[in-house]
Amino acid sequence: MSGIHQSEFAMWRAVFAFTYVDNVLSLEDQDLLHAFLKKVPFSKEQLAILKKDLAEPKDVVALYQKITRQQDKERFCVLARSIVWCEGDMHEQERAILKKVSCFEDDEEEELLHSTRGHPHLRDYYQQYAKAGMMGLFKVPPSLQMSA
Repeated sequence: MSGIHQSEFAMWRAVFAFTYVDNVLSLEDQDLLHAFLKKVPFSKEQLAILKKDLAEPKDVVALYQKITRQQDKERFCVLARSIVWCEGDMHEQERAILKKVSCFEDDEEEELLHSTRGHPHLRDYYQQYAKAGMMGLFKVPPSLQMSA
């Protein structure tokens, strides 16, 4: 399958599932997910799977556990933090994430989640979120480089 790496694809599927866990998909979340579908170089097969995931939400924990690369797990944590933006309250943010992704109770995963508290792009994401809502996440800080 062409497109993005399987680990990154699992990360995106987990992000999509993460937005659905509370059974409420806001208009901002919908806009964000559709923008991801347009911006990330998914293969046709990957796009078909993601669109099916949008119609039939999947288990976020099961999808998270398919993420094999550390950088993809970290990116999931950063995106999850952005989605559950709690005005910079890291403890509240982590509680909100734990409500949706129970595997973060494992020591290794909990440490990964804690390690993203100081991620260099979070401040930029929060500022953009405050200015433009979830779609502000696409105004990526100049220092961020995306790679597939």
